[in-house]
Amino acid sequence: MQRLRIAAAFRALALLACAVLGQHALAQPPVHGASETVPRQQPAPQPSTQQQSARPSASPIYGVTIPPGYRKWQLIAPAEEAAPLDELRVVLGNPEAMEAIERSAKRFPDGAVLVKLAYKRKPSPDFEPATIPGQPTTVQVMVKDSRRYASTGGWGFGRFVNGVAVDAAQHQTCFACHAARVKDRDYVFTRFAP
Repeated sequence: MQRLRIAAAFRALALLACAVLGQHALAQPPVHGASETVPRQQPAPQPSTQQQSARPSASPIYGVTIPPGYRKWQLIAPAEEAAPLDELRVVLGNPEAMEAIERSAKRFPDGAVLVKLAYKRKPSPDFEPATIPGQPTTVQVMVKDSRRYASTGGWGFGRFVNGVAVDAAQHQTCFACHAARVKDRDYVFTRFAP
């Protein structure tokens, strides 16, 4: 039974990749210095002026924003997060990140951007043993800029819920977590999925 659940989870992760590439639209504020400007397939509703002033466009501490066009980027790897989060996740990379990931580079070049999309898990209404993406939870972004982020291993971090950056306290945990676990891999958890 456990093997069936694991197999179903991997099938669901494949479905997640499809969902990431167009099924679940999330707000996509501009990224500072982004060179890719791929238009969104579905325009997001425009917030009121009052909502705009209340919504931070960039992450505290790092100034990272959600990159436009990231949904057209290449899939690096899916993942499943156990309890208490119980999420399906997928990591996408821009061309600079993909080139480094594909050749197993020890360091990512400046300009590399990784985006992790996370979703609550839910059972498939069409195929009972499968788990599929449910409600989107976060968009997490890593931007490589060795000069701007020299004190954090060359990476800037952004974590967004409903397109809005979370508070500074949450961002203060990003680099410490990566440094404690994957410093020897240029602070990147994700590896290229076979």
